[in-house]
Amino acid sequence: MFGKLTGLVIFGIGLWLRFDPAISEFIALHGGSDNFHIVCYLLIIAGAIMSFIGFLGCCGAWRLNQGMLIAFFIILIIVFCLQLACAVVAYTQQDFIRRYIDNSMYEAIQEYYAINPQYRDTFDRIQNEFQCCGVKSYRDWLYSSWNRDVVGHNELGIGHSSIGKVPKSCCNEEGLRDYPTNCGISFDKLELWTYEPFLNTKGCSDALYDSTYNNLNLAIAISVIVGIFQLIGMFLSMLLCCWINTKSHRKTSNF
Repeated sequence: MFGKLTGLVIFGIGLWLRFDPAISEFIALHGGSDNFHIVCYLLIIAGAIMSFIGFLGCCGAWRLNQGMLIAFFIILIIVFCLQLACAVVAYTQQDFIRRYIDNSMYEAIQEYYAINPQYRDTFDRIQNEFQCCGVKSYRDWLYSSWNRDVVGHNELGIGHSSIGKVPKSCCNEEGLRDYPTNCGISFDKLELWTYEPFLNTKGCSDALYDSTYNNLNLAIAISVIVGIFQLIGMFLSMLLCCWINTKSHRKTSNF
């Protein structure tokens, strides 16, 4: 029963990662959709297999079917090895994932937001959904090509201006209430920090990373717990097989 429930949880996490529009669209824009989709489908398949294994083990134990128990044992070993490999990869690649998210977001803000509507729509959706602004903070928009049309705004580098606008999707509830039509895009009259009370101050990199890895860490923790139960299940299934085999030999010898 525990294996079936765990399988359903992992299955659900795979579906969430695959079909969440903010995450999947952002990954797709940066050419990482193939690998990302592979990971999602592996989680979905793993969850379905774990649910099937749990059902197979229950049936084998209930019917005292030696063949089903042996199949349960073999599949359990394979899934255990795959879970261990996936958990190790997910844990060791966290720094790489964070750097990838940071670099991709900086690139999107600095180069593509101003000229590519698809990037603009996706980034606005992320900022709205996670109530965040920029990569690390709203100040990242000062370095954006979208901001280079602001009078007095210098090119990137030392001496850049601290005056600049931000997208409307950066605005918090107070900003949208006080500036209902031009929040963010009209913040180019004074230094940007003076408008901070009207902006979401959390960076989107941390928000997106936390959202993704909170679910992946949950999957890793569940996999570790399930792994312990799988080892117990392997031992008990072989013990039950031996008992069934001994019982059948006794019946044969009695005849």
